[in-house]
Amino acid sequence: MPEIRAVPLLQITRKWIRVVLRWYTYRVATAHPRIQVTEDPELASALRAAEPHLPPGLSRSRQVRELAIAGAHQLAEQPYTEERRQELLDRLASHFEHPETAPWDWEVLRDVKRQAWRFG
Repeated sequence: MPEIRAVPLLQITRKWIRVVLRWYTYRVATAHPRIQVTEDPELASALRAAEPHLPPGLSRSRQVRELAIAGAHQLAEQPYTEERRQELLDRLASHFEHPETAPWDWEVLRDVKRQAWRFG
C-alpha cells in the first residue's frame, strides 16, 4: 500500500495557483476581455440560419462574433418613418403604373411565376 503523506494546505494552494497561472498565459491574441457563450438550442439554430450568409471556414467563435455584430447593427438601425414607408410604397406603385420605369425585368418575373405556379 502506498504511503500517504500529509501535505500542508498552503503548498497545495500554491501548486494550484502555479497551474492556473500556467493555464492563463500573459500573452494572448488580444488585449480585449473575453466572454463565454453557451451554445444552447436557440444559439445553435441562429448559427445554422446565419451560416449561408457568413464567410465559409469561420470558427464557431468567429461565427458568434459576426452574428452578434450584425444583430447589433440591425437592432440599432432606425426603423423607417411612416413618411418613408409611404414614399417607398408610392415608388413601387409607380413602377406598376409605368412598367417601363421598373428596375426589374417583367418577362423574368412572368417566367418565374409560370414555373412556380404550374397548373395542370
